[in-house]
Amino acid sequence: MSRPFSFSDRQHFVQCLAITRNLSIACSRGERPDSDLRKRCDMLVTAVDDLMGELVGDSAYFHIEENSRRA
Repeated sequence: MSRPFSFSDRQHFVQCLAITRNLSIACSRGERPDSDLRKRCDMLVTAVDDLMGELVGDSAYFHIEENSRRA
């Protein structure tokens, strides 16, 4: 029997997803645009975004908006 997924579990999971997404972006930046690794990293970023859409209702949760950069 497993315990229910708590709020703090969810927070930790979201933090781990953010780390995974950021590392995937960093990895893909060092690759050629047509490389298999870059394609896989891009697929992982998309998968994380889709999962965040399911978890919090916003698949752009981790996206940085242009307006927030200027503030």
